[in-house]
Amino acid sequence: MKYLVATLLFSLIGFLSACSSTNSGPPVLERQHYTFAGSTRCDTTSNTGVDVDISYVLLKDDSEGARKINDSLRLLAVNSVIGWLDSATVGNHPDARTDLAKAASLFATDYEAMRKEMGSLGGCWELETKADTVHAGSKALTVKIETYAYTGGAHPNSSLSFYTFDRETGRMLTLNDMIADTTALLGVLEQAFRQQQNLLPKTNLEEQGYFLRDGHFFLPANVGTSREGMVFYYNPYEIAAYAVGPIQVTVPYEKLNGILRDDWL
Repeated sequence: MKYLVATLLFSLIGFLSACSSTNSGPPVLERQHYTFAGSTRCDTTSNTGVDVDISYVLLKDDSEGARKINDSLRLLAVNSVIGWLDSATVGNHPDARTDLAKAASLFATDYEAMRKEMGSLGGCWELETKADTVHAGSKALTVKIETYAYTGGAHPNSSLSFYTFDRETGRMLTLNDMIADTTALLGVLEQAFRQQQNLLPKTNLEEQGYFLRDGHFFLPANVGTSREGMVFYYNPYEIAAYAVGPIQVTVPYEKLNGILRDDWL
């Protein structure tokens, strides 16, 4: 009898160990690619039309968490196009919210309508999205999505967004899921920001040309994880002029003791 109990005990331990290590390694990825092939695709001879090129990744895993993460990644790919459409247009074509080809077609339709109204737009409209993983921990996965768009004007627009997921549940994590003390985090990040920008602790950031909210330093909209630490990313115009470009600050994990929640990383 005792041998049966021992066998069952070791089997249970092995099963639990296997479950706990399911997501311990890097995920296997499958790259997805969409290119707009409609009749209004950019013609380099006449310099008219649109180019839409969307590249993103999905997890090759049949777990519930992976399926939910993949659903989110598909929607984020579509949203990278939807974000450039008029809200009324999207409202009239709700299927475009989940259909990448439909969203790209509406982007081309918007271009044609604008070209007819303006007579000439001086070039093709371009929209390019690239998505890839940044970091895969045992519990969390961070994905970055980079978007480049030109729809006329003095210069193109580019942005980068971070999305962090719970690998077990597939839920997209918020900053409060990752950080226990945002006030303390703000102080640590400002110190790291000043060091990176070669600014003294007492230097007035507004006088140096940085955009502050009510005169106070602030956390960026995009926060992710990396092997080295937490990544804080300010897109152009978010905290500085377009000419400055994006600003990325990485704070090592050891500087986040007592600030970072220890139940997810």
